[in-house]
Amino acid sequence: MGQFPLPHAVTDIQCGNELEYNDLVEIKVKYGKRATIAQLLATIVQSLLLVNVGMELAMATVVIGSLYKNPNAEFHLSDNESSWYGSILYLCQPIGSCLSGYAQKRFGKKSCVVLACVPSIFGWMLLWYANSVTMLYWSTITMGMGLGFTDGPAYSYIGEICEPRLRGIMSCVINMACLIGVLSSYGLSYVFQWKTVAAVSALCPVLCLTLVTFIPESPIWLLSKGKNEKAMKAICWLRGWVDPHVAANEYQDLMFYYKASLDKSKTIRESKGTFSSFLWIKSPSVYRPLRLVTIYYIFTLISCLTPCRPYIVKLMYESGVKDTHSIALVLYGFMQLAGSIGLTLTVRKIGKRMLTLSTLGINTLAIFLFAVYFVCIKNKLISSEAYVPMILYSIIMFSGAMGMLTVPWTLVSEIYPNEAKGFASSLTTAIFYVLTFSATKIYLSVETTLGLNNTFFMMAGSSFVGFVYLYRNMPETENKTLMEIEEFFVPQNDQTSSEVSPGPRAV
Repeated sequence: MGQFPLPHAVTDIQCGNELEYNDLVEIKVKYGKRATIAQLLATIVQSLLLVNVGMELAMATVVIGSLYKNPNAEFHLSDNESSWYGSILYLCQPIGSCLSGYAQKRFGKKSCVVLACVPSIFGWMLLWYANSVTMLYWSTITMGMGLGFTDGPAYSYIGEICEPRLRGIMSCVINMACLIGVLSSYGLSYVFQWKTVAAVSALCPVLCLTLVTFIPESPIWLLSKGKNEKAMKAICWLRGWVDPHVAANEYQDLMFYYKASLDKSKTIRESKGTFSSFLWIKSPSVYRPLRLVTIYYIFTLISCLTPCRPYIVKLMYESGVKDTHSIALVLYGFMQLAGSIGLTLTVRKIGKRMLTLSTLGINTLAIFLFAVYFVCIKNKLISSEAYVPMILYSIIMFSGAMGMLTVPWTLVSEIYPNEAKGFASSLTTAIFYVLTFSATKIYLSVETTLGLNNTFFMMAGSSFVGFVYLYRNMPETENKTLMEIEEFFVPQNDQTSSEVSPGPRAV
């Protein structure tokens, strides 16, 4: 697309205090299938990086399953080494995540893709050559650094480039990509030895690094850097390679949204210093959604059995799945992917709030039945049957992927104001991974202390508490504009948010 003059209505946009958002004459442009295809292409390129994330997250399960107390392996992992290897990836991610907040604002979302791919490629190579526990640690540390440049920028990018009608679906595509990565790792491990799986996995970030040059940068980020004409070009590309006058009204709305964000962030932008971005924590438009999504994720960890995942093979063996655990891993990966597809197909009609509550209720019941099953086995009321834990765990995987496991990541792309999006999304993902590291690291100790049945009873009870909290506090964000979502958490003139969501007010 060559150079073009910006439309008069766009270049002369007024964003002064006398103009309110509701006063803008909003012309709903139906861009059609070409726009959907363009946004899908941009999303797919970002999704390649999330496929890689899924493979990295699943690799700990594959490696631990192959090396945990295995006398026939080249080297083996003890309980303590397994807990560190299964969790250290999550501990390293926040370091990269904090750096990505600065990188997003300074260099843009696309640059973060490069910063994510390079350490990931090195991490896979280290894992391929690993011949000791120390090399395993270094490989996952390297991957963790790259992981920090992935989640926040990817979800922010999708939130900024997509139309409201597609934002939820495209965020689900990103989540689906991560689960495709998980399934790919489990499937490859069924056929190949774990080192071969590591070598094949390195191809994913290489492909992403190649294709990212063909998609546009976020229009909002380009506006923030004064690159208005490039922002218009990006909008035209993302709306189906249309002419500038077709996208002029959306450009105008983005300009207003950006101007409103600048006004709200004036104090923070005038602050100097390395840690000035942390002043956003004081803003209700940041700390209110941050509080909600953090509490949401705590209950996600519990209800989706995330701390157990590096030790799935061990868990299945103790619950009666002894000879088919490799097939079980593939089944669980497939169920997660199926759940993510279900989310993508239903989110526009059902909404994120209803999906959250329904899947959390299902998982709570399944975990409770899991605990009852363990009690029956322990007391020899029934004999262990492989199909029972496989069915229950498959239900948890499917249901979690259709709601609790994926929805909080889609919220990250929607709930923060533009000026704080880079910092807030990176901080959110850092918190997510710190929580995941903590839960994964202590899981074996908790299980040893309480026993499997009591551990699962505790998780079921905690999940029920999460259901009550989210029923009271979670809003509906599906098919809402970024301005409407922001006004839910910080209503204008202290008005209620009933026009934003039929759900309750966030607290």
